[in-house]
Amino acid sequence: MQTELLVRQVNPLPIRTQFREVEDAVVIDENNTLTSYKRTPFIEANTKEVTFHHLQHDCIVPVFSKDNEVTISHCNFIETVYEAASKVFTRERIDNPEIRVSHIIKGRTPEALHKSVNELQEKDKTLYYERASFVIEIPTIHEDISGNQLTLSVGGVGKTKH
Repeated sequence: MQTELLVRQVNPLPIRTQFREVEDAVVIDENNTLTSYKRTPFIEANTKEVTFHHLQHDCIVPVFSKDNEVTISHCNFIETVYEAASKVFTRERIDNPEIRVSHIIKGRTPEALHKSVNELQEKDKTLYYERASFVIEIPTIHEDISGNQLTLSVGGVGKTKH
């Protein structure tokens, strides 16, 4: 059975590498039958899905406590792997990264250290995740094994130590 996948592009992100924000897709099979397609997460456990935009704009970049050196942010890690895959597989279609995070770390800005919880405003709060996992599929490189299509995937796991 041959299928065609239609994907709608929504608001590309203003970053060096443009990821497409993709909504649920619609599959049209060989009989022109429309079927909704909802991807299942590549990992679930105690994770939640986030967007690249969220990591880039809503999360801080933690530093090493001993010397205040900046760590590699989750979004920089994902973006670097995406760019590397794009350079290695120049003629292939590379999907957006699917990102899952866990172990939220909430914090405060230095100005808010002495405020009580009920006095905190949004500008006083900070946020990052101890762990982030991602997978980037390259659907144009695939193999059919026993009726199951396997797609080349590139991924990684980032863990921030605090």
